[in-house]
Amino acid sequence: MKVSIIGGPTGSGKTTLILDLAKYLNSNGEKIGIIVQETGEVDYDERTLSELGISTKEVNSVCIPCSLDTDIRSNLLMLQEESGPDTVFIETEETVLPHKLKADIERMALHDTELLPALVVVNSPDSETRSDQLTEYARKQLQGAEIVCIDMIEADTAKHIADVRSMVLELNPAVKLLECPRSRDETFLKMLLE
Repeated sequence: MKVSIIGGPTGSGKTTLILDLAKYLNSNGEKIGIIVQETGEVDYDERTLSELGISTKEVNSVCIPCSLDTDIRSNLLMLQEESGPDTVFIETEETVLPHKLKADIERMALHDTELLPALVVVNSPDSETRSDQLTEYARKQLQGAEIVCIDMIEADTAKHIADVRSMVLELNPAVKLLECPRSRDETFLKMLLE
């Protein structure tokens, strides 16, 4: 089972990106599971999840890392046992650091589990362009990300997108930085899963 941890601020496009990835993998015959941190309204359409045969679990804790040993581990094991997904997406709140969560899951040594790169989604039009303007969590998420996806580029200017790119690379020169188009083809989606 592959596990992908996707973080970013509220409204950055995480849910839409996860659904696009899930649809792509589902069309290739994969079973999908989703674990979402629920501290407010969940944006997943139950009908869409049902049509795709996606199994979901919710973490009702205010802080995912605070409940790792119980919630995350048990939800991963329950998904594995109940539906045997090929890929599980964990959507985190903006106060959770995907790279730290990935390291914690690695220490759990779950059987037959492969962790994909920690991914952070940034909403380009709403993003700050200077690192000193970011919240502490946003800065740390970007610093630890293995992939950063700059989303909603069609709604932004080329200059602002370039400034967001520069800020991300200043914080994390080694990151795989991708601009995330509204229309995501198979080639683009594959890059997020490598």
